[in-house]
Formats: sequence, structure tokens, C-alpha cells
Amino acid sequence: MGKYLITGRQGSGKTTVIKQLQKLGYTAYNTDDLLDVTKLQDKETKETKETIEWPEGKVDWLRYAWNWQKPEIEKLLASDEIVFIGAVVSNQVDFYPMFDKVFVITVSVNTLRTRLENHEHSSHHLPGEIDRITNDYEKKQASLINEGAEPISGERPPEEIANNILNLVGL
Repeated sequence: MGKYLITGRQGSGKTTVIKQLQKLGYTAYNTDDLLDVTKLQDKETKETKETIEWPEGKVDWLRYAWNWQKPEIEKLLASDEIVFIGAVVSNQVDFYPMFDKVFVITVSVNTLRTRLENHEHSSHHLPGEIDRITNDYEKKQASLINEGAEPISGERPPEEIANNILNLVGL
């Protein structure tokens, strides 16, 4: 059965689409919600799998990475069912070969800013965080596409986005 990654910047709509796919009866995970699947790690010592406690305030993304843990991703994908995973992690490109298809939800910078201003994660409301995410959004989005992700417009209701993805994978 198919294994699919739905990625995109914070606020692009990944979690909402994953929830919609769950409502439709599909096996779908937001890996940020799964203990031990994604860990904050020091970029210099990640080979030791050292996990860092989430710091107070802003995360120094020049020093830290939000990384998937391979054994945990393998467990999620080991199912005979169709599996959708929603995430954006520092090392995701290393896992692309494990997926049949990778989708990136794209939105305008204005839409992204509006969504982040109303986002559930408190870390996005720290001073300067919305600007940090939106300032390099187009560059990050282009990078995901250049790495092989198929763009999906996120400027629609989640039901339409989920149906679009299901159609593209033949479901």
C-alpha cells in the first residue's frame, strides 16, 4: 500500500489536512504529536541521537534540528495500510525514498502570516517568530519542491486539499 508525506512550512495546513484524512478513515499521522518520532537534537551531536529538552523561548535553529527518528518512522510506515504522514522536519529529505510520493502544501505569504497569527502552537507567537518563518518562506517552499515534493495549493478548504491528494494518489 502507498506511503505519502504531506509537508510544508508551519501554518501551511498540514495538520488540518491530516485531520481531514483521519476523518475520511485513512491512517494519517502528524509526527509532532507522536512521542519519540521527532526530537530536538543538536546539529553537531545528532549522530549520538542525543535529545535536547525544548528550551524556554526561541529555539536557535542554527544550532538545533527537529529530526525524525528512523526506527519510529519505519514503524509508522510498516503498516499494510495506506499511510499519510504530515510533518516538516530538518532531516525529512533523508526519508523521501521511504515514500511513494511527497506533497508540499503551498500558500501565499499573506495566508501563511494570517494562519500563524492564529496558530495553536505558542512558539509561533514568540517575538519575531512569524517574521522568521515568513521571511524565508518562499525559499524554503522552493527548496521542498526542488527536493522532489509535488506542490498542492493550500488556498482552499481542507476537504478540497485532502480530496486533491487522494485523487493524485489514485484513491
